[in-house]
Amino acid sequence: MKFKILSDEKRCLNLNTENINTYISRWKPKTRFIVEIKRYEKKVSDPMRKLYFGVVLPPFMAHLGYDPDEQELFHRQLKIVYFNIKPDAKGIYRKVPSVFGNESELPMSEKKKYLDWVLRKSAQEGCYIDIETGE
Repeated sequence: MKFKILSDEKRCLNLNTENINTYISRWKPKTRFIVEIKRYEKKVSDPMRKLYFGVVLPPFMAHLGYDPDEQELFHRQLKIVYFNIKPDAKGIYRKVPSVFGNESELPMSEKKKYLDWVLRKSAQEGCYIDIETGE
């Protein structure tokens, strides 16, 4: 179980023991655990990922009538079209590659081609996105 917590003014942690005990209740009594406390480290984000998810996708989604909480679905649909993924026998799209995730093995040039394709696709739909201003 991982969770984030802040220390208070006295440098003490205010743990929500009710949530922790609920999580722990699935194991037998007297089970041993290892609890590790690490200082939070900010993750360095790929600037192209930040541009794509922060500047390009929101106006394109809004233009097509998608809700902001449908971002992952919309992104997956774009990848399926871009990479020409075909459904399997059960109609499920499998092996959709990761473009901007940490596990992505795509070279930066391919990520750039994908981003350019999404910008062209949005323009075809009548949504012109200026990546300099974010409008």
